[in-house]
Amino acid sequence: MSTNIHSAQPSLLGYRFQPFYALIVLWNESEDDLDEVLIEDDDDVTLKGNDFTKLYQLKHSLGSSSSLTVKNDEFWKTIRIWSQFANSPTHQFYFVTNDTVQPSSPLIKLVKADMDRESIVNLMTVEAERVIGEREKAVAAETEPLPYSKRVAGCESFLNLSMEERLKLIEKITIRPNNFNILQIHNEVIKNLKRIVVGKLRYLIANRLLEWWDIRTIDPKIRIRKVDMLFQLQSLIGQFQDNNLPDDYSKQNPISIDAELGGFMEKQIDLVNGRFHRKKRAAIARWRARNQREKWIREDILNAIELEEYDEVLVETWSDKHGPMKDDLIDQPELLCQQKGLELLEWVHSDAHLYINPIRSEWKQHFLMHGSYQQMAEELKVGWHPKYREMLSDD
Repeated sequence: MSTNIHSAQPSLLGYRFQPFYALIVLWNESEDDLDEVLIEDDDDVTLKGNDFTKLYQLKHSLGSSSSLTVKNDEFWKTIRIWSQFANSPTHQFYFVTNDTVQPSSPLIKLVKADMDRESIVNLMTVEAERVIGEREKAVAAETEPLPYSKRVAGCESFLNLSMEERLKLIEKITIRPNNFNILQIHNEVIKNLKRIVVGKLRYLIANRLLEWWDIRTIDPKIRIRKVDMLFQLQSLIGQFQDNNLPDDYSKQNPISIDAELGGFMEKQIDLVNGRFHRKKRAAIARWRARNQREKWIREDILNAIELEEYDEVLVETWSDKHGPMKDDLIDQPELLCQQKGLELLEWVHSDAHLYINPIRSEWKQHFLMHGSYQQMAEELKVGWHPKYREMLSDD
């Protein structure tokens, strides 16, 4: 997740919770691969299918829970939103909360399916009339501030419906109490992965799926189909096969290019007159490769020995080209040395992958090779100019 949720304000936590809950909804409650989820559309989360629309109002909290009653302000604020859809034959409504509903509470009928709800309509009608009545008394008495400011709009919307429409609305509502919070999202994803992924891979794949989802939902108006989520999930699972590796950095960039420049890597490119854009390309590749290698080792996906063996192949292949080039350019003009060195640098970026096997047979990303070469250029294990060692020996 891109935001430090442990230090975020409660209002921000609720906002950040919406897209992650949308992921769980899309995963568990869609009925077709083409169903799609939206955030902050008709409600906090909306799930749309061919013949249904499900609205989810989320009441998120990290604090201790309380008992939900018919007097709850947030519940009535939600009734105001949903009342406009009372006559819709395709809408369903879900009030998702960390609070509890006591078994003795009348609202338990909105938690359990297939229970008569006429008594709930009557109870809510009485409560709405009480709120409106007390507001009117306060207005007549010129009392300030007026009571029930958070609840009154929902009460008015409910009373504006006929008794038949009120029942239609209430029959579409489900309360989901004791809901998980944003700190438990990772566990919810792991629960779903238990059906299809084994062992420690659940934790690693859950991390990457949430990172992907977080990026996809930066735009709150985006619509994501279940098939899109499933495709990404299958891709992630495939990356953890024995002949492949997860790709975490091919689409990432360093915050600052300048911070990645300098040192022997840049000087080596200067020796062959490679100029700024080749330096930038090298810096990005090295940053990606360095971070990817560190993450593989940190997560025990790949061991250091395998990476060392891969680097040995890179050095040997480079030496097969650099050695003969160096021999051919003895006593040749500096301009020609620069030209041939630049060609070798370009070969690393454009053609080396045609001659060197990837670190795993199904690994398709070239940045690991490009960036590893640039890191070795920083360490003077490889170079582009035929006399790079002599020319940089005094630095």
